[in-house]
Amino acid sequence: MTDARDSNTDRISEPTPLKPIVVFFDGAGCRPDGKGSGFAWLRQDTGEKHVQHIDGLTNNEAEYRAFVAVLESLPERSKAELFSDSLLLDSQFHGKYRVKDPDLAGLLGTAHELIRHRKLTVKLQWIPRAKNLAGTLL
Repeated sequence: MTDARDSNTDRISEPTPLKPIVVFFDGAGCRPDGKGSGFAWLRQDTGEKHVQHIDGLTNNEAEYRAFVAVLESLPERSKAELFSDSLLLDSQFHGKYRVKDPDLAGLLGTAHELIRHRKLTVKLQWIPRAKNLAGTLL
């Protein structure tokens, strides 16, 4: 870590806290024909975005895959504020709801492992669908 020294007093100043990376993410389940599902995320500060289409996903699977994709994209040791319109994902991540579906449990386990392994600080917040900037990407 480099020192931030005050040139007038030669003291080490307090480090500037890292500004959190703000990312909105969303998922969309498939149509009755099995097509059209996918997920997306949008990083607010850079405008960077990711969209991926995978046929056959349920809406909840798509939401979880978006969450995992965001975590995979974050630099190690970063601080992030993540926004999702999935109340289920938010509630399961925060331990308010149990995860009964084994596929979702696996994706949630992957998310927790990524956070731990990459030493991420993550704040996940539910937002109304109309405020989810990533929703327009799908």
